[in-house]
Amino acid sequence: MRKYWLLSCAFLLSCTVGPDYENNPVYSDETIKNELKLSQSGNSDYAWQTLFDDVQFRQLLAQGLQNSTDVKTAISKLRQARATRAINMATFLPQIGLQGGYQYEKGSKNTKTGIDSQYYSVGFDASWELDIWGQGRRQTEADSASVKAAEYGINDVKISLAAEIASDYIYWLQSKKNLQFAEQNVRLQQDILSTVKAKYQNGLSDEASYEEARFLLENTQAQIPQYRAAVEQYLNALAAIMGVLPSQLNLQSAPTEILFKTNKSAKELTELPASVVRIRPDVAEAEQRLIAQNALVGAAVADLYPSVSLSGLWGYAAQGGRKLFNSESQTYNYAPSSVLPLLDWNKIKNNIKLQEYIKDEVFEQYRQAVINAVTEIKNAQVTYRENKIGADNKYRAWQNMRTAADLTAAKYKNGLAEFSDVMRTQQNLLSAQQDYVAARSAQIQSLIAFYKAIGAPAPK
Repeated sequence: MRKYWLLSCAFLLSCTVGPDYENNPVYSDETIKNELKLSQSGNSDYAWQTLFDDVQFRQLLAQGLQNSTDVKTAISKLRQARATRAINMATFLPQIGLQGGYQYEKGSKNTKTGIDSQYYSVGFDASWELDIWGQGRRQTEADSASVKAAEYGINDVKISLAAEIASDYIYWLQSKKNLQFAEQNVRLQQDILSTVKAKYQNGLSDEASYEEARFLLENTQAQIPQYRAAVEQYLNALAAIMGVLPSQLNLQSAPTEILFKTNKSAKELTELPASVVRIRPDVAEAEQRLIAQNALVGAAVADLYPSVSLSGLWGYAAQGGRKLFNSESQTYNYAPSSVLPLLDWNKIKNNIKLQEYIKDEVFEQYRQAVINAVTEIKNAQVTYRENKIGADNKYRAWQNMRTAADLTAAKYKNGLAEFSDVMRTQQNLLSAQQDYVAARSAQIQSLIAFYKAIGAPAPK
């Protein structure tokens, strides 16, 4: 008989009402693969620390992840989720307390007894609400999913931070490179001005050419303060997103060659596993929110069934302190109870509906997260491919213009070209340099967007 009683208790305590979560990928791997035109391999290594072959960027990345206020806030949310889970789990465990008391009562002289009395008590009380229908287990399931969601949230914040650091770092290098080109052109145009001035003084050139040469030089010099300001602004922006003061940035140099060395083929951006969408932190976080809400539906369903609780007390009670711990002063009680809701005006059923409606909302948020991920990856792939084509064209245009400028300057020195030709080619050269740097920067920015879109892992 005892065996069957134990089996019955075990069965009741293992019941979990409500729907179990069914994995819904929204779109199959085959659909994702076809949509993004992914290759079979999917073995490319995408990690933020390998985005650029640059030690300084890796140092900035590590410094930003360590000091970022956004990352620390996300970590705090994770700790809150873990603490909430621990609190809720304790609700469905036996509760034991130690209590003690003393009561004194002076008897009234206008009663028959008129006796003063005092009462001492000490003992342990215990209570336990049995989790027969799995309400506590569903709540723990929801809390555990919330913890996982918070963990994915940290990764999502780290990825966004890495993307911001990389983006501002490239803008900083772009400004440094523009400044470098401008300073090089100033030196070149100073040489041209010296040549024009010598010709003008010797009567071999007119005043108009001399003034045009001065205009060309001063116009280029006027751009330098703008580039210097841009360098400083992006430096300050880097410091802000990294959670440090500008003076605390560990920037030793400006390796502007990164703008020209970072160059992946468009095909490499399709070498991804079909699971790239599902494992993206924001998508995984959205799914964990759905799992949590599904569990809360089950917790609401458990309210339809009777709750069973046990309570009891064991201790000592006596009218005198000296007799309190005598064996004859021992006392105990136990009180099992059960409550079944009968008339609640559909409060429980409406709460179940409410939780189901919230689940429908969370599912749509999850589905939208999947759609957004696919869209962002696809946009990044297309943008990178087109920006790479544009940057390659701008490079050839720059090389052609540099050759033309050198030839025109040589012709002018030998008296075979007008200064207007020199001025035009110099202006075109500066424009071509700026266009090429901007195009290469745009190409790398689209590569950064791709890393962010696929949820490239940041260093831990």
